[in-house]
Amino acid sequence: MHILAMLLVMIIGLSIGTNATWFLGLPVMAAGLLCLNMGTKAWREKQEAFALFLGLCCGVILLVYSVVN
Repeated sequence: MHILAMLLVMIIGLSIGTNATWFLGLPVMAAGLLCLNMGTKAWREKQEAFALFLGLCCGVILLVYSVVN
């Protein structure tokens, strides 16, 4: 969850910096990095393990799909 929140805020900050000014985009991106400190360490590790598991499952699905087709 904290990884997705950080990614969302970083994308918003990047778009603000690209379309408006970097003086507004950089603080938003810096605030996005604070998402790495959300929750307890055990909660963050559980979320990261779930994201890794989900990514590996998607990779296997893509591999099987490319072999079948």
